[in-house]
Amino acid sequence: MSGKEDRYTQIREFLQERYPGAVSISTISRSLNMNRGSVAKYLEVLQSHGHVIMKPFGKAKLYSSARNVPFDDIFDFLSDAIVILDADLHILMVNKSFIDTFNIRSGRNVVGSDLSRINLALFNNPTIWENINRIANSQTFINEMLLIEQGTERIFLTEFVSTVLPSISFTGKPGIMITLRDITLWKKTEEALKNSERKIRTLFEEVPSGIFLFREDGTILNANRAALEILGLTRFTDLEDFKLYDIMCSRDIVQDLMKKGKIAELTLSCNFDRLKTEALASTKKSGIAYFQIVFAPVADKGGTNPREFFILFLDITAKKIAEKQLKERYRGIMSNLPGIIYQFYARDSGEWGVYYVNERSQEIYGVPTEPLSTWFQRYGACIAPEDQERWFDSINDVIRKVAPWEFEGRFLKPTGEEMYIRGISQPVRLKNETVWNGIFLDITARRQAEEALRMNEERFRGITGNLPGIVYQFYVRDSGKWGLYYVDDRSTEVYGLPPDPVDTWIQRYGECIAPEDQERWHESIRDVIERVARWEFEGRFIRPTGEEMYIRVLSQPVRQRNEVVWNGIILDVTDRKRAEEALRRSELKEVRYHSFFENTCNGVLIYEPVGEGEDYIIKDVNRVTAELLRMEKEEIVGKKLFEEFPDLPDPYIPDLLRRVLTTENPEFVTPIKYRDREDFPWISHYVFKLPSGEIASFMIDVTDKVKGASKAKDAKQR
Repeated sequence: MSGKEDRYTQIREFLQERYPGAVSISTISRSLNMNRGSVAKYLEVLQSHGHVIMKPFGKAKLYSSARNVPFDDIFDFLSDAIVILDADLHILMVNKSFIDTFNIRSGRNVVGSDLSRINLALFNNPTIWENINRIANSQTFINEMLLIEQGTERIFLTEFVSTVLPSISFTGKPGIMITLRDITLWKKTEEALKNSERKIRTLFEEVPSGIFLFREDGTILNANRAALEILGLTRFTDLEDFKLYDIMCSRDIVQDLMKKGKIAELTLSCNFDRLKTEALASTKKSGIAYFQIVFAPVADKGGTNPREFFILFLDITAKKIAEKQLKERYRGIMSNLPGIIYQFYARDSGEWGVYYVNERSQEIYGVPTEPLSTWFQRYGACIAPEDQERWFDSINDVIRKVAPWEFEGRFLKPTGEEMYIRGISQPVRLKNETVWNGIFLDITARRQAEEALRMNEERFRGITGNLPGIVYQFYVRDSGKWGLYYVDDRSTEVYGLPPDPVDTWIQRYGECIAPEDQERWHESIRDVIERVARWEFEGRFIRPTGEEMYIRVLSQPVRQRNEVVWNGIILDVTDRKRAEEALRRSELKEVRYHSFFENTCNGVLIYEPVGEGEDYIIKDVNRVTAELLRMEKEEIVGKKLFEEFPDLPDPYIPDLLRRVLTTENPEFVTPIKYRDREDFPWISHYVFKLPSGEIASFMIDVTDKVKGASKAKDAKQR
């Protein structure tokens, strides 16, 4: 701040502190330690600008702070750019808007400069200067001019005023005030409005939607070409004698819209066959048509009740027909789904519920759809008690995460019937809520199948876990490629070969075949591949540790689409081979030990204990077992073991089975007969407990062995 400006500020602040009191020049001079003459000049300038007020007091002058807005403050507040010139065309004043509008460099003082020397592009126009000179010479001049600034293309409405400003010039001579208003935006808006009006006129004729403009009494004032085409007309004169609501086939609806006088959107239908006979014979249309309607009043300038209205309508007949067909397809799809669809919402306020539930809710789940507001709670109340906590946790979790929802659990219908459900849904985020569109499926059949599969798998694992060998699945594709799909995890335990990688297992296993059996091993594989036949192989096997053992390979082929798959078993028959060798050395005739799956010659019997082992329900048997027991399979399954076969040795068999059930240690059973009849075979058993809690027996027909031993004993006694 300069020294002079600082003096002005000190005097103004001094007077403001003493307002409304008035003080003399001497008081100000003493208080501010200023020269009395200088204070008098400063006060004169402040008074001329309206900052202070002078009141004469005798010969003295008393000064006080002005409460009105100073002229220069108002001057700077004006939005128009203003420059005031004196009689010599020097700048007396410019306001802040002038400085900003013409981007005059900050700190540059243009007051006192000749207007022509500040180099403003807008004033580089001879017409402007001719007008300014006419004002200065008191000649007739132009009050307003439209000026375009070169380079920026800004448009200014420029006003010229001849004025005398004694408070500024102190001369009383005429000056010139030039006001410049930037109307570029206004002019562009005006041009855009003209273009809009032209476009609206074009749209009225070219838009594919029909448009009617009509009076309160229904008289049609105008209609575009699309409206005539939609109604099957060719000329506007076809509508001259009709009211709008007669044409739209909905008199009451249209009159109600006019009465309300509000914008509305709705769908109307029109029977062209009836319209043709009653009012509009010239129409070329027929049948029922549907229109999407937008109704709006035309507001007048006075803001009173509208007297004119317009309707914009679109023929949606094809869409309506498609929607009807889609709904019919939807109902067809939903009626065949093993479940229902629903729409669940969770609002940001914390409120949640359902917007929609398929009407088959009662049919499938026994839960009525209505009232919809309580459906979700009623449905959730049917979730089995052990799944309730998981049900609510899953809902709260997906609401919090805004994530897809999945749930499976047991469901108890109000009738007490048990079923299994699966809920699936995907979220869609809307303005103030999230909506999940989903489906509840009845998966009872699937769960029952899974449970049966689980039981079968447990049985399979129980059987294979107690087998003296491993199971495998070998494939040969039509392309010639072959390999393994599956190898039992017990491969390492039984044969010392890890099952992984499975694609190299058959090669690694084959390398362990004893050298003298190698050629026969490979030849057997080539032969069964060529003939698509049952595979059997016996030979010597040398584990990676050097331990020697004997193996037996058995498998059956199954033809599939592009390949043949052999499902088989590789048994450790070392004990059997050694026993056979011992039998041959002792020239004893033993019934050869056959593997579990060789020609399915071994019987398998699975039974479930009743209570503490008082009896056993027969759960499953294979074909060989049925043949051994001289019964059909269907006649055996479901029967109690001791009730059906009372001739079984007692207490030998009950005690043995109870031991296996309790200790879980497998046991061999000496040959027995299931019925005390001559035609029944002697059967040897290998009995063990399955992980499922059931008991399994491998059954072998040893009748020949028993009879042979009996004959040998008789011969020895003789």
